[in-house]
Amino acid sequence: MFAQLVSTYHLHPIVDHFTIALLAFGIAAEILAAAAILFSRDRADFASVMGQKLRATSLTLMIGGAGASVLSYFTGDAEADRLWDTMSPAAQQILSSSTGARDYLSHAVLGQYLMYAFLVLAAWRVMLELSRRFERTRIAFLVLAVVAAGALLYQGKTGGELVYEHGAGVSSAKVSSLATEAR
Repeated sequence: MFAQLVSTYHLHPIVDHFTIALLAFGIAAEILAAAAILFSRDRADFASVMGQKLRATSLTLMIGGAGASVLSYFTGDAEADRLWDTMSPAAQQILSSSTGARDYLSHAVLGQYLMYAFLVLAAWRVMLELSRRFERTRIAFLVLAVVAAGALLYQGKTGGELVYEHGAGVSSAKVSSLATEAR
């Protein structure tokens, strides 16, 4: 039933775009908040107030993005199962490589790692909000969040390669018409 919904409504790319946007803007809001608070002169100036508002925005976006990452993983898993036999060997290598270090950077494996990473980062972000003791870990949180965002953008690139270079999930009629147009 779930796989049918994913296939019929093309849920994987829809959910993925929300995931990327929510997490990227959540991390950007957190970085801007840190900069605003760092440069504020006192607790009541404009920069400090904006920093606090950006932190609240970041919290909401990170929680929503972490939830969306779970949906991205499961919709991607359903799509991979559906499309595997129709994919070229080169596309299969991008999706799920089994050659050493590339295995960790394959689209599917990286998706699973990123889901867990963003769930942990969202929980960490909640703890930053709730506990003063966690405040001293904010810099580590920001560094890891930026690294995770970079990995998320790389995964988006590999997803784009699967679709735009290898035609994964594109019907054969569309692929042949695109090939004809390219001539």
